[in-house]
Amino acid sequence: MAVQLSNQVFSISVGDYGDLSSLQLVGDTFNTNYVMNSSNAPKQNTSDHQWLGELMFTYRLGNGAWTRAWTSNSADARQITSSGNSVQVAYQNSSNNQGIRNFILHETYSLVNDYLHWQMKVTNTSNQTLEIGDWGLPLPFNEYWSGGNNEQIYETRVLSHSFVGHNSSFITAGRPSGIGPYVLLIPDASTGAGLEYQDHWRTEEHPGSTWAMEQGGWSEGLNVFYIHSNIIKSTNRGYLGSTSLSLAPGESKTYAFKFYKVADEQAVKDRLYSEGHVDVTVVPGMIFPTNLKAKFDLHTSKSITSVTAQYPSETTISYLETAPTNHKIYELTLGRLGHNNITVNYGNGEKTVLQFYAIEPVEAALQRHSTFMVNSTQWNVPGDLRDKVFDDWMMQYKAKRNSFAGYWGWGDDWGLTHGQFLAEKNVQKPVASEIKAVDDYLEVAIWTNLMEGHHTDYLVPDFLMPQPNTTPTYRGYAYPHIYNTFFSMYKLAKLYPNLISYRNSKNTYLLRAYRIFKALYEGPVAYNWNTGLMGELTTPDMIKALQEEGLTTEANDLIGKMATKYNNFKNTIYPYGSEYNYDNTGEEAVYTLAKMNNNTTMMSKINAKTRAARGHMPVWYYYADPVTITGENWWNFQYTTSLAGYAMDDWTRRHSSKPEVDQRLSYAAKLANIGAINSGQISPDPANIGAVSWTYQAGKGNYGALGLDGGPLFNGWRGMSGEADLGLFGAIKILSSDVAVDPIFGLFGYGCDVTESSNSYAITPKDGVFQRLHLITQKLSLELNRDQYSLAIVSKSKNSIRLTLKNTTPGTTHTTIMSLTGLAAGTYDVLVDGTKNGSVTAANSSTTTVGLNIGTAANYDIRIQSSTDNPSPAGDIVARYEFDETAGSTAADSSGYGQQASVNGGAWGAGRKGNALHFNGTVAYASLPGGIVSSLNDFTIAAWVRVNTHNGWARLFDFGAGTNRYMFLTPKAEGTGMRFAITVSGNGEEQQLNAPELATGVWKHVAVTLSGNTGMMYLDGVEATRNTNMTLKPSSLGLTDRNYIGKSQFDDPYLNGAVDELIIYNRALTAQEIRGLASASSTITAHDVGAHSYAEGAD
Repeated sequence: MAVQLSNQVFSISVGDYGDLSSLQLVGDTFNTNYVMNSSNAPKQNTSDHQWLGELMFTYRLGNGAWTRAWTSNSADARQITSSGNSVQVAYQNSSNNQGIRNFILHETYSLVNDYLHWQMKVTNTSNQTLEIGDWGLPLPFNEYWSGGNNEQIYETRVLSHSFVGHNSSFITAGRPSGIGPYVLLIPDASTGAGLEYQDHWRTEEHPGSTWAMEQGGWSEGLNVFYIHSNIIKSTNRGYLGSTSLSLAPGESKTYAFKFYKVADEQAVKDRLYSEGHVDVTVVPGMIFPTNLKAKFDLHTSKSITSVTAQYPSETTISYLETAPTNHKIYELTLGRLGHNNITVNYGNGEKTVLQFYAIEPVEAALQRHSTFMVNSTQWNVPGDLRDKVFDDWMMQYKAKRNSFAGYWGWGDDWGLTHGQFLAEKNVQKPVASEIKAVDDYLEVAIWTNLMEGHHTDYLVPDFLMPQPNTTPTYRGYAYPHIYNTFFSMYKLAKLYPNLISYRNSKNTYLLRAYRIFKALYEGPVAYNWNTGLMGELTTPDMIKALQEEGLTTEANDLIGKMATKYNNFKNTIYPYGSEYNYDNTGEEAVYTLAKMNNNTTMMSKINAKTRAARGHMPVWYYYADPVTITGENWWNFQYTTSLAGYAMDDWTRRHSSKPEVDQRLSYAAKLANIGAINSGQISPDPANIGAVSWTYQAGKGNYGALGLDGGPLFNGWRGMSGEADLGLFGAIKILSSDVAVDPIFGLFGYGCDVTESSNSYAITPKDGVFQRLHLITQKLSLELNRDQYSLAIVSKSKNSIRLTLKNTTPGTTHTTIMSLTGLAAGTYDVLVDGTKNGSVTAANSSTTTVGLNIGTAANYDIRIQSSTDNPSPAGDIVARYEFDETAGSTAADSSGYGQQASVNGGAWGAGRKGNALHFNGTVAYASLPGGIVSSLNDFTIAAWVRVNTHNGWARLFDFGAGTNRYMFLTPKAEGTGMRFAITVSGNGEEQQLNAPELATGVWKHVAVTLSGNTGMMYLDGVEATRNTNMTLKPSSLGLTDRNYIGKSQFDDPYLNGAVDELIIYNRALTAQEIRGLASASSTITAHDVGAHSYAEGAD
């Protein structure tokens, strides 16, 4: 007979097996039982039951044989009693040889204040040493997903997420809708409890058991979590070391765990901290590329003893600071691709392990895979059915799959996604050979072969096979893959009309996309009107394209169809329609419908649901990764990780009340699917480098890959490419460089390097796409429809943007469309290489589009600036510091580009004209904005300087990113004279200009110019030296985040003197212009200098 307990937080029942047969929250939003039992999962009510609360041991006495001891085999030894707010379950002396014997087990469930305490005590009753090799906790939460369209399953069932990380392990169980509250399970830190291993029941190891996965209707199967795992580790599912426990005769050991009610993720984090555990926060996620840095926060009241890397020679861990309250912040770079453990020792012998995953730079990974697709996966067999197909790659065979016999062959959601990714990737970064490969694929494999006989009804058979094709055309999920590939091909033909000789006109591609879309909804097709399909995020763009091409009837048809589909969802309580009653595949599509109709309530539901499905744990294979009906042990990195990440990204940027916090998980989802590209970390075999893996199998094990075609695992990954390309399609649709001011980490660049000055950010993108930039805190977004940007300088007040634009098709003139959302209200001039390109008006955070006239050059300087600004008429001044302030810590930039300098310890006093900035030679300097010279090739830097006394190597200016990449000017190099130097390889590789040292006590005009490979230095308007072999330019330095006046990158002396009228130009001034600057008695512009010089005649 069940024993029931309740208090103000929990209502529980302890069943006849000593199990926790009911776990409910008092006052819960819905009547949810968080654990599985014989009522909500009757097929699990078998003799080998493993309900939550039952325990599994493997032990031996002395050096004897290992023996299984499960409480489920110990009915004859079980005694259940209760008193007050606790239930005691005792086991001893079972007659079952696999029951509890040779030791006593006491389990106690107690309601204590606001938590449920679950205590387990083992006492050795033998006269020998008792070694417990396994101490396992079966934890079947209520995750039994029945079939049908029962949407109330979002109220009655839960998803569990786990972190197996020793003493700071934790598990959550909450409704898949994301509607709280939910349940948190954590170790009782006072008992030393923790988890080190998770086992997952497969049929190979548990034949005939309905507790194994995919048996009796339970897709997930049993998960068992181990405190000790020295025997079960043979199932090979672990990521950490395994331990055993030895007890002398009469000795006891107690472990305990606590269940808490939590409102949300922040409540989980707060509880971990208050209970003495390590609460971990990470940016940009647990998966990140080797060319970016991550930061992690160890939030704990206990001292950190050590933080160590699994591969110390290829890892850099730097402690940064401890921020209030007890946020211990570290920086991390990884050099070894793949899995990387970071072990944290803390407190009194406690530890936890963070599991990161390093990928190669995203741009390289995407291109590696694209090249591999064309070279290795496309069939080139003219006249053959397979011709031009992008086939699945099988790593186990190092070959194409080559299955074209019908159902389960090539096609459906896996085969049709390959071309979809490659086409869209080329919209962003065109490669002629890849575009031709996609064009051939669409014309031959799809239009001619797969769609043979359907050129009028536009139906799509699900699989490619010899005619007659008997595979069905009803499966709606296949259609978006095809119409999206045709739509991307339309964009390619429109954007790059001369890159290849296209097989069809751009409108032919667009109309085929439209007609397949139309057939999806008008033909004899299922999974359409009431189902969210993968890839529907493109619908608004397709409608817009039809309108722009004058195909208004077709555009209106799509609008009408989407209005009907939206109406089918808008009154649905849980609008997540799929072929399963719980799934993730519809999130992106339904979010798109809601966004098209400005239904923020529906959008909010999708955002909450997709976040609830994803792990928040500091392990790479769970973090930001949605759980499916199979549980968290396999089908990791399903395509929805990034594809439905679109919903999180949009919500975070546009609607979130805490965008900086939401950004953490959102950006991790953007990167996650890139990890499926094999750069050597999945399979080192050269034949497989560049391939992709369909999914990861977190449960690993000895029996290979689960799912279609099986095969061996490759470091936990499946060998078949499958649907991975759909995830990559989702990733490249949202990958971006994002800047946020995080409440823990402060300023952080996701997918980019970022530095800040007092009023602007300098951003170098490393996101792999280089077309999107989002300021998360300021809610400013920028997107290019083609080309890329390599540097952006954006004002914090959102009224100035400067880009270095990289032309991806140099030699071809074109118009690049820049979309801007969130610009400060006002009218803006658009300048391309200093020439006004037009103007735009922004208002009310709306989206503004700008057409950029791009010529044939490789790079262009793009500026969006307020029309009220008054920059140099010649447009060639990057920054101008007149230093006429009388007080304060900011030096104004009078160029109109807002690149103010921050003054540290300097003083304002009399200058060459007006005031100047004075430096005391000890602590004074000025700091200039990050990236201020990073876009420059030819340049001039000119200034008036008065040196009071020479301190060897003191700097007039120094721009760099440390002691290997810099350029500087010193009035006196030690032992020589004045020197300008630039290097990207340290001081042994400097390219220099050397001249006599500056006289002291008097104002001198100094200028450095670079034109092509010729560098020149001028003193008082007269050439002092030149070097015609200077191949390095400021742009060679990359993003410079340490830019100083009066200070060095090195530990050199500070400048003792004063600086006035420092001007940076984006070209090399002529000798006449330099003379004009040096002879001017007042502030002078380049325009004025030019007029003055030309009056005298050119050199």
